[in-house]
Amino acid sequence: MQQYFLELEASASIPPTLVSLSQGDSHHLLTVLRARTGQEIYVVHQGQRYLARLVGERAGLAQLEVIQRIEVDTELPIQVTIACGLSKNDKLDTIVQKGTECGMASFQPLSLSRDVVRWKDGKSIQKIDRLQKIAQAASQQSKRLVVPRVSSLKTLDQWLQSVDDYDLKLVAYEEEAKQTTSYSLRQALSLGQKGQKMAIVFGSEGGLTQEEVDQLRAKGFITCSLGRRILRAETAPIYALAAISYQFE
Repeated sequence: MQQYFLELEASASIPPTLVSLSQGDSHHLLTVLRARTGQEIYVVHQGQRYLARLVGERAGLAQLEVIQRIEVDTELPIQVTIACGLSKNDKLDTIVQKGTECGMASFQPLSLSRDVVRWKDGKSIQKIDRLQKIAQAASQQSKRLVVPRVSSLKTLDQWLQSVDDYDLKLVAYEEEAKQTTSYSLRQALSLGQKGQKMAIVFGSEGGLTQEEVDQLRAKGFITCSLGRRILRAETAPIYALAAISYQFE
């Protein structure tokens, strides 16, 4: 069944019995899907899912009657922030889309020393907006109850000023795969618990410098290996989220 997120004020409550979809979602439902009066869909507001029925159109907006609240929980039992360096082409699109499907709570793009891509100041806001829209679409497709927040681009120094509230902080570091005494991802995840907040950092194609790893360690990050094989920049976060899902769900 199709699902959409309602664009109501955060303080708004449901009912009201009648609600409207956004212009973009109305176009998708009425024009692309050719929905007819009486068709039932899911709508989500403030992390709650509701069953609703299409009752008409007004000024191009789909009008829905809210029928009942649906008790369901589709979120990971641990809040995961994925922090990544800037990768080439559409790799960040893939990370945000698939990361959303796998349950990440937020995404933090980082400007790192070995990034092969640099965002110009005038383009950064546009790129963040694009990634946020990708997260929204992926949340609707995967029937999430929340849309992951895509934060503005930060340097590692800037971001590390705001990481103290994370309960578990990990950094995927390929050099750890060469160490017999290193933490595996499984061992690192065993330090976490349901209900906690976790951050996990990944480099871009060029990886992380030793200085960056030392900075992260100084802020309480634990370096861990994702296994003996070197994963692509766009694969590593999804691999980690799958392991997190297996560990905590």
